[in-house]
Amino acid sequence: MKHKKRIVIVSAIVVALAGWFYANPPGCFGFCTFACVTYGGIPRLISDLQVRSDGEIRKVEKTHDLKMENVRWLLESKPDILIIATGQDGVTQPSEKIENIQNCEIIILKTDEAVKLYNKLKDEKKSVAIHVHSTC
Repeated sequence: MKHKKRIVIVSAIVVALAGWFYANPPGCFGFCTFACVTYGGIPRLISDLQVRSDGEIRKVEKTHDLKMENVRWLLESKPDILIIATGQDGVTQPSEKIENIQNCEIIILKTDEAVKLYNKLKDEKKSVAIHVHSTC
């Protein structure tokens, strides 16, 4: 009886993990809600997240006043498109310098819309980077 119980538990865990990684695939954004952004199957809690066009990822300090120095690391990978995800309610404001970057297209959206667009552009093999504000 204990053996069957173990098999059922292990099977349930495997199915749950398979479901999680199906909904949150590698190299893409998945489940996103206030203070939680999932990228590559890994939930990133209460932090801003940056993903460069070359695939490098880093957590960054949360800010509502996004300045050029906050996105410089993203631009080093020379993306064709830079997405700024401004939070669930759109509170983060990019500086005028960011909005006026000349060497790539700048797209500013609330986080839910921004991560969906990022996934779509990555599927289309576009060179895209993103700064994600996960809260307000």
